[in-house]
Amino acid sequence: MGDVLPFDRAAKLVRDTRPSPSIDLAEVDDFAPAPLLGDWVARTFIDPAGPLHNPRHDHLAEARIGWLWTTAEQRNHNAVVMGECRLIQAQQRKWSSALQHWLWREFFAEVPDIVITIDATWAAQADDWSFCALIEHELCHAGQARDGDGEPRFDVEGKPIFTILAHDVEQFVDVVARYGPAAAGIEDMVAAAKSKPIFGQAQITAACGTCGRKMA
Repeated sequence: MGDVLPFDRAAKLVRDTRPSPSIDLAEVDDFAPAPLLGDWVARTFIDPAGPLHNPRHDHLAEARIGWLWTTAEQRNHNAVVMGECRLIQAQQRKWSSALQHWLWREFFAEVPDIVITIDATWAAQADDWSFCALIEHELCHAGQARDGDGEPRFDVEGKPIFTILAHDVEQFVDVVARYGPAAAGIEDMVAAAKSKPIFGQAQITAACGTCGRKMA
């Protein structure tokens, strides 16, 4: 997973730079673009020079990720969802598809490859490591598609073809190793969970809406 900052420096950096929700938490069923959150995530986790860089996310360097804050409540098997990662499909000829792409452009000025939504009410009170763990958990869902031989797939322009990944030991072990077992909520990561978290303990069990959807 590469070199990481000592715990005390990492903790101070997250505490000092972590973005807060910019929408009025009193509003109900509200969504708002979160460009500051997107910039922070890119600088912190995706940029190779980032202080908490995770090579697991290197394929996202060129991804167009749209980040949203929301105060709308969503539940997954009676558990409140705090985050969700969604792949944006190519536009179809149907009006519903065209309308969705128009709405994405209204939000982000372009159609993103992936949209990640974070519960603003939860984020406003979450501790730093739980917040980081949720962000990285959602990033782990944004994977690169593979061909029949297991090789990464690219489009005609040489850019990664993205897909949504379900829980997988290889893809999600970093979240457990960095933030502790409760950050993932799956028993297959017991081996990583036996080690002390690199950064700090996190609590996001059952917090992901993507995990509740059936994967193709």
